[in-house]
Amino acid sequence: MAQPATQREILCNLFKSTNPLRTDVLETRRLTSPRRPPNNDARHIVLSSPGLSYLPGQSIGVLPEGFDARSGKPQQLRLYSVSSATKGDYGDSKTVSTVVVRHFWDNEETGETSIPGVCSNYLCDCEVGDRFQITGPVGKRFVLPADFHQRDLIFVATGTGIAPYRGMLEDMFAQGYEGKVFLIFGVQYADTILYDDEFQSYQDRPNFRYITALSREGERNPFPDDVPTPREKMYVQVRIWQHREEIGPSLEKPDTLVYQCGLKGMEKGVFQVIDKIGTEMAEPDLSLRMKAEGRMLLEVY
Repeated sequence: MAQPATQREILCNLFKSTNPLRTDVLETRRLTSPRRPPNNDARHIVLSSPGLSYLPGQSIGVLPEGFDARSGKPQQLRLYSVSSATKGDYGDSKTVSTVVVRHFWDNEETGETSIPGVCSNYLCDCEVGDRFQITGPVGKRFVLPADFHQRDLIFVATGTGIAPYRGMLEDMFAQGYEGKVFLIFGVQYADTILYDDEFQSYQDRPNFRYITALSREGERNPFPDDVPTPREKMYVQVRIWQHREEIGPSLEKPDTLVYQCGLKGMEKGVFQVIDKIGTEMAEPDLSLRMKAEGRMLLEVY
């Protein structure tokens, strides 16, 4: 019998658009190689957060300054995942951090291409001492359950979807986590792996397994028949299959949780490979059962 996640107190909407929190930029640093183009420019941003309580897995809203050129109205709020532990980056419960990558989009109506996304570029361009308004926290589904301490956890991320796991891992290990946690992280290049040094620092823990998948350099998919990918690229689902002998025993446990965070569409490949592993365990619809039991948590965009 599966064991559902135990609920914990989760605060939401301490600050809303009608009463936003005025925040100061305390730190901003690029996490990716400067030789990469702007669409690979990812920044870690630390903000002051007096009065803001949150849990990793929640999000904050950012209200960029200025007005929408098309509507003439104030810029709309954008949500960004919290990347800090509950005590913040400085351990004093007075900061919140996030990670953002510059976004560009194409206007099919006008034919204009590579248009800078308003809020992502606003945040990437901000400097220490800048001030703007934030809201939040929001989100209850993606946080750790109260009884996470002995559960096995499988964290799957692509790109900036790594954000919540940074804070979760810090909280987990600080609170005596005893289960086994897998972090499977997919990016394009080795020099675009976000927070790699921090995750590497956990490698001496016997209950932590850190696995990366580089889609545009390095190893190609060695299992194209079992786990097909476009042009045999290395994706997170390939790594899950490659390490199925390690991950399989955790998937068999009735209280293991699987988290997925990143670009929409990643979940399809992960569901398929979990079902393929399940088939080897005589349970071909394993992902469906985990979803029905609330043990498959998604945050895709």
